[in-house]
Amino acid sequence: MKKFLFRAFLPLLIVWIIFLSAFLPHPRANAPLSYAKIPQPVQPIQAVQAAATQSLVPLAGDYACILSDDVYFYANADGRRGLFLLPQSYYVRLVEYRSDYCKVEYQTDVSAKRLIGYVKTEELTFVDYTPSRPYLYYVFDLRYTIENAEQTDSTFLTEITVSCIYYGDYLIGSERYCYVLRGEEFGYVPKPVTLTYEENEEYAQYLASKQPEAPPTSNTPSTEEHSSPAQIAILVALCLLVPILAALILKPPRRAPYELDDPT
Repeated sequence: MKKFLFRAFLPLLIVWIIFLSAFLPHPRANAPLSYAKIPQPVQPIQAVQAAATQSLVPLAGDYACILSDDVYFYANADGRRGLFLLPQSYYVRLVEYRSDYCKVEYQTDVSAKRLIGYVKTEELTFVDYTPSRPYLYYVFDLRYTIENAEQTDSTFLTEITVSCIYYGDYLIGSERYCYVLRGEEFGYVPKPVTLTYEENEEYAQYLASKQPEAPPTSNTPSTEEHSSPAQIAILVALCLLVPILAALILKPPRRAPYELDDPT
């Protein structure tokens, strides 16, 4: 009897082990692929540095973004006479590239008045696009009042308002002034407390466009967790084979295993 049960259930146990193994992932299914490294020819260090330097040197007409609020626009290429602080997030246009001070232009003669000056090269961030609004165009009014003036007639002016085009701030100790254009003349005026301007977001948008897109999040299991087509085929075959094997194994023999022959 034990021998019969062993013969009956041992094949079933083997079939069920094979059946369950179809759902187990292969131990190397998710292993990262490795690629053979192709040796690259060694280049001279001087040649590599020269190529890198040549590709990074900007050309005349390129734009550079001002990313700090302490970048001066100088009258000369010696850093001794700073005219004003360039507005942060706006641009200058390159006229001539130099390793220490770049010759640049700011503003245009169409909207304001173009200035040619110098900016430290290390403080410039050159870009590979043409900004749609490179320069800040900001106009504000200054109102001057004459106090303790004797009004002898109605034509005596005690208050006057002038419009100025803002170029940038200028610091004298703790006092802050503005470098402005009024008519055809440049000069400095005390900076109004209410003077604020909108920052240029083109460079921030440019950096955002360079960031890789995040993969979409989903609650559905990944394809790596799904059964492969080979596993599904094995599963279907085993499902069809299990009843047949069970019927063949459990089928009673035609002759009793312990039946003795008739001596007659």
